[in-house]
Amino acid sequence: MTRARSAPRRLVMAKGLRFQCRQCGDCCRDFPISLSPAEVARYDARDWTPVLGQPERVHEYSSHRGVGGQFLRRKPDGTCLFLGPDDLCEMHRHLGEAEKPLACRLFPFSFLGGAADGRPVVGASFACSAIAAGDGEPIVSRRRGLEELLEELEAARPLAARGTPLRFDPRHAYGRAEVELVLDLLVKELEDAGRPLPERLLAAVKFLALVSSSAFPSLEGDTARKLVGTFAAGIHEQVQRGLLRPRAAGPSLPERLLFRQVLALTVRRDTAALLSAGVVRRTSRRVGNLLAGLAFMAGNGAVTCVGRDRRVTVGDARRRAPPADLASPEADGALTRYLVAHLSARTLLDPSFQVPEVLPALGLLFRQVPLVLLLARAACLARGGEALTRDDYAAALRTADWNFGRVPWTAGLVGRVRARLLGDVEASLAHLPWCGGASAPADEG
Repeated sequence: MTRARSAPRRLVMAKGLRFQCRQCGDCCRDFPISLSPAEVARYDARDWTPVLGQPERVHEYSSHRGVGGQFLRRKPDGTCLFLGPDDLCEMHRHLGEAEKPLACRLFPFSFLGGAADGRPVVGASFACSAIAAGDGEPIVSRRRGLEELLEELEAARPLAARGTPLRFDPRHAYGRAEVELVLDLLVKELEDAGRPLPERLLAAVKFLALVSSSAFPSLEGDTARKLVGTFAAGIHEQVQRGLLRPRAAGPSLPERLLFRQVLALTVRRDTAALLSAGVVRRTSRRVGNLLAGLAFMAGNGAVTCVGRDRRVTVGDARRRAPPADLASPEADGALTRYLVAHLSARTLLDPSFQVPEVLPALGLLFRQVPLVLLLARAACLARGGEALTRDDYAAALRTADWNFGRVPWTAGLVGRVRARLLGDVEASLAHLPWCGGASAPADEG
């Protein structure tokens, strides 16, 4: 007997996201494709000769980020076995989109469970060139297709949600709805297009400092919610009138070292080619990561932005690339889309996000702002440009988002120190001169 199809679950769409596949093939080159047991069985039963020209076993056991399983095989150059010479999928071409693995059909989208109103939230990876560039129609136009993908995904495994209460900072733990209230107020501030981005960022970080320093054990109830809203409105007004300004002092030494660690692990991307790498290559990669980390700690290190072929050093990017103006339309558009998308998608509350405390996670998100400025300059220098463009910022977003949330920065004894540093969200703004080009290359060591 055929089971009646359940009604699709309504979705919450992250704000500001647009998508139209560019058919660039980058996702087929760069990301491992995991397979479900049902997909493995289905592919084992198929003769792949019409698709690949010969019978092939199209999957293999491997591990990615410490998780083992079956993945689509890779070619010797690291690309997906099914990637054709025209950057299109041979499985899609010969068998249709429905035959592709669910992981392929989902990308660049993701579903996050546990929203306060019970609805799943749709987010997206800025490692995708179309998402980073803001190309295409708003993702709300894909609602029906995303609902069907969610139904298929949940048939294999339910969406996970982080347990509540959520630890906000060392002194506060709040329910999901309370944390979402704070995130929504941040989104409202950042979406205020009538003010320059530097003002909106300053208001956002000052608001978070006020919430963290408050004595409220709970944000539940109309009175508390109204008061938090009053906090946000008051900070907004004070920044607009010039009564609140960024800190005059530069970042402390521990903060500088942390920021450069974040930079180092941002640009050291583990591609899908490592899935089939042997012990020697994986060990070499770890040693390379260590050496690169030391270089970045010294204020240098090499960067190859996603979408660029040329590697440039941080020192060269700071000395030779055009400066990045945070208030420019290109920077404002890219960074506003990025911050609003992650906040409205509740990315920081997903169980897979490796910084579980909310305030340090927000500190990590806002440190992406100076990182993106520096990476956009590196992308511009790599192509020999004379001014930063939307494409430079898109390349920077793709690079910055690759490992975002995948590093357990606050784990262990050293992690406690990092959590304290990350929890100072306003410190993220202190890196803007060093990254954007308003300070001399020798500044801050």
